[in-house]
Amino acid sequence: MKKWTSVALALALTVTIAPAAPTAHAADSAASIVSGTAKSVNYDALGTLSEGLASFWNAGSKLYGYTDTNGKTVIKAQYNEAKPFSQGLAAVRKGNLWGFVDKTGKVVIKPQYERVVEGFSEGFAAVRKTGGKWTYIDKTGKTAFTAPYDEVHEFNNGMAVVWKKKGAAYVGGFIDAKGKEVVKPQYPMVNVFSEGLAPVMQSGKWGFIDKKGKIVVKPQFEGAAPFSEGLAMVLQKGKYGYINKTGKMVVKAQYTGGQAFSEGRAAVKIGGTANDRDGKWGYIGVTGQLVIPAQFSDEGAEIGSFKEGTAFVQRQDAGKVLIDRFGKVLVDLKSIDVTVGEFDSGAAIVHTWTEADNYYFMKNPLKSK
Repeated sequence: MKKWTSVALALALTVTIAPAAPTAHAADSAASIVSGTAKSVNYDALGTLSEGLASFWNAGSKLYGYTDTNGKTVIKAQYNEAKPFSQGLAAVRKGNLWGFVDKTGKVVIKPQYERVVEGFSEGFAAVRKTGGKWTYIDKTGKTAFTAPYDEVHEFNNGMAVVWKKKGAAYVGGFIDAKGKEVVKPQYPMVNVFSEGLAPVMQSGKWGFIDKKGKIVVKPQFEGAAPFSEGLAMVLQKGKYGYINKTGKMVVKAQYTGGQAFSEGRAAVKIGGTANDRDGKWGYIGVTGQLVIPAQFSDEGAEIGSFKEGTAFVQRQDAGKVLIDRFGKVLVDLKSIDVTVGEFDSGAAIVHTWTEADNYYFMKNPLKSK
């Protein structure tokens, strides 16, 4: 169970979907449950759904393309790698070089880069040519500014994490949208800016800085996540709680697991320890009240964050269900042999594998009413 996402140097490396072994698309027991609520699609593997499109992998050609949520191929399989769409463009690799295409498959920025960092965010994408330096480009491919750092990340809340090598290690800092170094690389670990603040580690403890680099919440926590909906999850004495922007503990550090707030809810774990599968998960509201009682397991699956009013969870009896913000079951999948992505543009990817690998696009039942 991921408690938070630290911006580590490894995250700068390219990541794409892992191809599944090609199999026959036969009905299976999990699929029969899903079939009434989702549309089967004939692809060998699907990537992340973003902005209404998902990358797919063709086992025969070993190439990637894009499909819409109706299972219609929008961009034929032709790429060696394909990243999710972001701000209307997707990074794709042909041979050894990366470029960007729009949702029709039109090449907007021709393949010319050795590396890209995910895709566009807040109008910029970080790219690097062979033997060159990191550069941030705009959506036309024009260079906005060069970033003389060893590794860089995408923009978030007007700032981007940058890394410089210091001896055998790396230290992180931040630049603004003009490329100006606002926070000198100095921290062994950092996370992204969100709601005006960013978590940083200093002397083994986590605190928060503002966009001028000033420490506004002194380093005191064993872990810290970015702010979301006015609160940030922190780890204190082995327990998870939530602070406000002054550093005040608004929700007492009492949980053995937790997630960031999303749509007014945060998943928390009661019982067990942070490193086991014991205990149960429920959801709290922003004042800390338990809105959905602790009843879910994370055995074999992550507890979902709320997106588009829904979250996928796993019940203690091992069946996976889709719930609304008050815990009402919307769809009962009655199986653990299924993974479900988050909803995007009213749809989510469902993958079943009881007898064969099958992929579906499930429509959000709250959107279809």
